[in-house]
Amino acid sequence: TLFNALTSVLSIVIAFVALFVIDHKIALVMLLILPLLILAVIIYQKVSTKVYQAMLAKRSELNTKLNEYISGMRIIQQFRQESRLGNEFEKTNDEYYGYRKKVIQINGILLSPLVNFLMAISIVVVLLMYSNRSLHAVVEAGLIYAFISNVQIYFNPISGLMDSLSNFSNGLVASSRIKTIMEEQEFSPKQGSESSVNKAPLIEQGKIEFRNVSFSYDGEHQVLKSISFIVNPGETLAFVGHTGSGKSSIINVFMRFYEFTEGQVLIDDQDIRTFTKEELRHKIGLVLQDSFMFVASVTDNIKMMNSQITDEAVKEAARFVQADHFIKDLENGYETKVIEGGAAFSAGERQLINFARTIVRNPKILLLDEATANIDTETEALIQDGLTNMRQNRTTMAIAHRLSTIKDADQILVLNKGEIIERGNHDELLELNGYYADMYRIQTLQKEL
Repeated sequence: TLFNALTSVLSIVIAFVALFVIDHKIALVMLLILPLLILAVIIYQKVSTKVYQAMLAKRSELNTKLNEYISGMRIIQQFRQESRLGNEFEKTNDEYYGYRKKVIQINGILLSPLVNFLMAISIVVVLLMYSNRSLHAVVEAGLIYAFISNVQIYFNPISGLMDSLSNFSNGLVASSRIKTIMEEQEFSPKQGSESSVNKAPLIEQGKIEFRNVSFSYDGEHQVLKSISFIVNPGETLAFVGHTGSGKSSIINVFMRFYEFTEGQVLIDDQDIRTFTKEELRHKIGLVLQDSFMFVASVTDNIKMMNSQITDEAVKEAARFVQADHFIKDLENGYETKVIEGGAAFSAGERQLINFARTIVRNPKILLLDEATANIDTETEALIQDGLTNMRQNRTTMAIAHRLSTIKDADQILVLNKGEIIERGNHDELLELNGYYADMYRIQTLQKEL
């Protein structure tokens, strides 16, 4: 594109020099066309930039809807939302079509057609000037032909340059959107340097400590306020509280997904920032509420494509978390192919595979983010047995909505609006007869009903 632009500019200069050599007076008149071209470029840039911005924004919305509808197809069909969402998509598509049509209309008016119009006016002006001159002197026909030919040669590259303005405007708007992302000031939290990996500390015991930790996602509203607790090696700490109380935020801070603003987080009495990211990911196992499964074999889903993990280690991990009971009954056992999203498995079976995926790496610290929230009753007993095995000799922090699953926790923290309002074990909190006791009685009553 740059080469074509340079070629066009050179062609314009050469054509104008030729016009000047043939007849410098009329050639100077041709220069009056340049302000009109410059004005057209300015108008085009102002108008087209706004339309291109709106068009690209609408295209982004269109792609987002497509991704959302495809990934949520089962829910859409289950609740018979095809017609409503189809109408929404059609509306967005029509709006995108409208902006695309405006772009074509603007290009059709202000680009090549405008240059051709100006070229026609220039030829008319040249003929009028030569006809006026012919009234007083003899004008050679070859001279007129040569001048008009060079006028066409002069305008053709200009037409090419104007056409490239469309791509230029599109690229300019797209680059501004990229620039917005590139100028984002939020970075991943800094960890120990990879170059000093031999000097960086290792997680050996698994002791966890939070000292007056405060955290905010937006820098204004704190979701964690002076959180302090200690989890000794091998102990289990559970977090309970209503939605938005800050439970998952503690996990996000500890996993170094976000940087905390105040306080200290320690592992084995070492600041968490001094550990390398590789050490944290290797020694900390995270089990989420939703377990994603790839289109691959059950073995590959547990290995996560890590060739260093043997098939025997996979089977041992599956047996350890009670997943072996249903995997070995599959048509091809551990080599059974998983369809998209693991739709052929129940929620409990997917979670057991998720447990095996975590435990096969033998983490020192275990984080359970509502790992039992979506399980079915058929595999609930297996889930509980798997969790019990996983927590053995590991420091565990667990978020739980089902209070019955964390009754044996060494310590339970009750959170409300980012603050710890109660702490103790299950029996101590029941004796306290406070927030936790009310939650437990409500859940017990619901279970009985």
